Amino acid sequence: MLKYKIYNSFEGKCLEDWKEISSNGSYNFFQSYDYLKRISFKNQKNLKIVSIFYKNKIIAFLPLEIKKLFFIKILQWIGTEISDYCNPIISKNFYEYIQEKEFEKIWNNILADIGDFDLILFNNQPSNISNSPNPFTKYLNSIEFSKIYKIELDGNIDEYFKNLKSKDNKKFYEIQRTLNKLKSLQKDFNVDFEYSDLNDDKINFRQVVYDKIYQLRKKGVKNKLNKDFIEIFQNLIKLNQNKFFLSRLKINNENVSSCVGIVLNNVYYYYIPMLVSKNYNNFKPGKILILKIIKWCYENKIKYFDFGLGDEKYKENFSNISIPLHRYLIHRSFLGKIFILLLKIIFFKKKFN
Repeated sequence: MLKYKIYNSFEGKCLEDWKEISSNGSYNFFQSYDYLKRISFKNQKNLKIVSIFYKNKIIAFLPLEIKKLFFIKILQWIGTEISDYCNPIISKNFYEYIQEKEFEKIWNNILADIGDFDLILFNNQPSNISNSPNPFTKYLNSIEFSKIYKIELDGNIDEYFKNLKSKDNKKFYEIQRTLNKLKSLQKDFNVDFEYSDLNDDKINFRQVVYDKIYQLRKKGVKNKLNKDFIEIFQNLIKLNQNKFFLSRLKINNENVSSCVGIVLNNVYYYYIPMLVSKNYNNFKPGKILILKIIKWCYENKIKYFDFGLGDEKYKENFSNISIPLHRYLIHRSFLGKIFILLLKIIFFKKKFN
């Protein structure tokens, strides 16, 4: 009944499979075809893209690759290094056909066919894919290491505030403080909110990213932003009209806070936020911008606001959904075992130094 096919390219039948599963399954921006194809272009020889079928009908799509790190071959989700979320695309009726025993059997067969690698590292895996459990966190012995936060945008923005207050008064108090900051700001300053398509020739996406890199480096924070990232996203922006946006909060015509956001399948992804000016920091312009974007999402019938990777407290305060994020790490060879041991030693030293 169950069978699978492993592809080494996104072309041909693989593309047909992705189109079929994406039409009856649920996927996020980081599992979209354009994104996966462009982030894998430098590792095309090591793609291991798996389609799982039940009676010739695709029920799961696993975008995997083998990456080399020094002398170690790692099986991972495509684009793990720059993707907020890494997971399969599964059909709505996936669990009608696969339970734990079936999953374990077909997964072991897939691993045997993929062949030579030293360890599996599945990082940044949400425990839920839409309204279904992620089989790779449900059936494999993965470890929760963080959370992601979202807002389900039911009703209107007034109902959002009301529901937040009824469920968590502390969260509502934090949001109320932000609203009070905005009101105070508007008394003395001219406050504007701009929302622009990144395809607009007036917007320099490269410069926006360089500004963010500069900010992160000043804080000593490692990040995924580099020349490859910029090139990939510039290509994606050109291909996708009305999906990539730059939100800006301006005070007295000065750009104070901004965010690169992505809209796909009625989800807004809060992707590259940035404080541009420190002149108004006491008014919390970053939080004010979030409120403005939430309002824009309601006005444009967006169903979810996704804060992306990072479990910062301010994201939790705005959210009404939290989803555990999992990591799965296991060796498949002696080299892999040694490598994991070295990782644990390095982590232990960092933790207690």
